[in-house]
Amino acid sequence: MISIIGIILGLAVFIWLAYKGFNTIFVSVIAAAVVAIFGGLNPFTALTDAFMPKVTGFLSGYFLLFLFSGLFAKVMGDSAAAASIAVKVARQVRKAKNPLTAKFFAVASIPFVQLILTYGGVNVFVSVFIVVALARALFKEMDVPWWLYSCSSLGSSTVTIGMLPGTPQMQNLIPCEYFGTTAMAAPGLGILCGVISLILGGLYIYYQVCRTSKKGEGFLPTGAEISKEKLVEPTVENEKPLWSCLVPMIVVIIVLNVIKLSAIIALFSGTVVGYVIYSILEKKPMNIKALLAGSIPMAVMPLITVCCASGFGGVVAAVPGFNAIVDSLYSLGVNAFTIVLITNVCAGICGSSSSGMNIALQNFGDMFVATGIPGAQLHRLVTMSSIGLDTLPHSAGIITSLSTTKLTHKQAYINMFILTVVLTIVMACFAALLISLGIYF
Repeated sequence: MISIIGIILGLAVFIWLAYKGFNTIFVSVIAAAVVAIFGGLNPFTALTDAFMPKVTGFLSGYFLLFLFSGLFAKVMGDSAAAASIAVKVARQVRKAKNPLTAKFFAVASIPFVQLILTYGGVNVFVSVFIVVALARALFKEMDVPWWLYSCSSLGSSTVTIGMLPGTPQMQNLIPCEYFGTTAMAAPGLGILCGVISLILGGLYIYYQVCRTSKKGEGFLPTGAEISKEKLVEPTVENEKPLWSCLVPMIVVIIVLNVIKLSAIIALFSGTVVGYVIYSILEKKPMNIKALLAGSIPMAVMPLITVCCASGFGGVVAAVPGFNAIVDSLYSLGVNAFTIVLITNVCAGICGSSSSGMNIALQNFGDMFVATGIPGAQLHRLVTMSSIGLDTLPHSAGIITSLSTTKLTHKQAYINMFILTVVLTIVMACFAALLISLGIYF
C-alpha cells in the first residue's frame, strides 16, 4: 500500500514540478527517487538499475529515428518549405469576410498546418517551432486571443500520431514490432476516428472562438510575452510552389507505406529529395555542415526528454506497488476496453505516449494478443489509447509547446486537456466498442 502511495506521490511531484516549469529531465529523476523511496528501494540503486536501463533501451531503439526526423525537419525548415505551407494556408484564411469566420479559420489553420507537417514526417516536438511565428502574426492581425494557440494540439498530438494510418510518427511505429503489423494497420478504423476527431475538435474550436469574441477578448493580454520574442515570420519573398513543399513529405509516406522500407530510410529519402529540390534544382545551396549541426538539437533534446520519461516508468515498474496495480488490472479481465485503460494508465504515469506504450506492451503485450483481437486492430487501438493521458500537465510535449509559445498552464492547458485527453480517450473507447462488436476495417 505504501508503495502505491509512493507511485501516486511520485506522479504528483512529476506533474507539479513540470507545471511549475522545472526541467523535465531533472523532474523525472526526482519523481523516480520519490517512487523508489516509498517502494523500499535505495533511490540511487533504483536510478542505476531501473531508471537508466529504460533510458538507454529507449535511446538505442529510437535514436536513429529521432536523428533522421530532426534532419528532415531541418531541411524542411531551413529551405522555407514548411513555412511556405503555412503562408499558403494563412493566405486562404485572410480571404474570409465575416470577422467571426476569419477568427475561426485563423485558429483552425494552425492545427491544419501541424497536421500536414506531422503526417508528412516532421517530429511533433519540432512542428511547434515552425508555425509559432506565423501563428503570432495571424492572431495579432485578426486580434485572436493568443491562448487559443493551444488548440493547435488537435493537429499535432491526436490525429496524426495515433489515428491516421501510414504516418511515420514513432507512436504509430512502436506496435509494429509487437504485433507484426505495418504503419498502415487498420486504415478504416483510423481514418474514421480521425475524421470524427477533426469534426468534434473543429466544433470545440468554433465554440471557443465564439465565446471569446462575445467576451471581447483579443490578442492581449495572453499575447504580451510572445510579442516580445524575436521570431522570423515567414513571408512571400521566399515562398515556394506547393508541389515542391509537399514532394519530400510524399516521398516519406510512399517509401514507408508503399515500398515498405523502415521509417529511418523513409525519412532519409525525404531528406535527400528535399535537399536536391531546394539546394540543387532551385540553386539555393544549403550548408550541409549547418544542416547536420542544426538537426542535433531538434533530435537529441526531445529524445532525451522522452527517454527520461521512460526511465521514470522503469522505476515505477520496479517497485512492489506496480505489481499490485498489474494484478488489479489483470483481475478486470482483458478486452478492448481494458486495453484502453491499461495503455492510458501507463502513458499517464510516464507523461509520454511512446514511453507509456512501450511499458504497456512490455508488461501486457502477450495478454493483449491473447484476446484474439486481430493484430491490425490491436495496433490501432493501442496507438490511439496511448495518446490520452500522455498529455497531462507533466507531458514533455505540453511543456515544450507552452514554453515556446510563452503561455502558462493556467492560461492555455484547458484546450489541450479537452482536445488531447478527453477527445482522444472518447475516440479510443469508440474504437474499442467497434472492435468489441467485431467490426474490423
